Amino acid sequence: MNINPKDIIGPTCVLVGVCAAFTAAVVGTNSITEEKINQLNIETANAAKMEVLPSADSFETATVDTVNGAVEYYEAANGVGYVFSTSYKSYGGALVVMTGISAEGEITGVKVTSCSDTPGLGLKCQEASFQDQYKGALPEGGAFQVTKTGEAGKIDAISGATITTNAVTNSVNYAIEAFNQVTGGAN
Repeated sequence: MNINPKDIIGPTCVLVGVCAAFTAAVVGTNSITEEKINQLNIETANAAKMEVLPSADSFETATVDTVNGAVEYYEAANGVGYVFSTSYKSYGGALVVMTGISAEGEITGVKVTSCSDTPGLGLKCQEASFQDQYKGALPEGGAFQVTKTGEAGKIDAISGATITTNAVTNSVNYAIEAFNQVTGGAN
């Protein structure tokens, strides 16, 4: 069998050229859209902060070290409270929660900002009816507990999505821990 080098070099050069063109197109698209995507992410995060602590006017970013690691939080410039961004491993990966806590130590709102759990089950954690369970005074003992029986004072688990419920609850509990660390309080 006689192989002509032209039979290999020609198609190889065409393939390399096509790959280079596609790579350039991807890099170009990324450079054009990267700034827009970053700006959209900032706007979405700001909207979430205002949703969980609506009486705030603006926020200053800080970090606090807790037993569970560093937690990024946002202190309201007008002193009405804090918003904590925490996460916990869930069924579909990391679940991120923003928790608003007033200066008086009351949860003003909880919003799941990132969740890749099962649609129809785990994603129910993004519904207001589930998130509103956390609103109000901080729990006795400083941490929420999950129940499957609807016990008063506990978080009612999403049917078929206990892992997700635990992830949200642990994230909110981390926020409470960070709040106590920042304010010097202990519940």
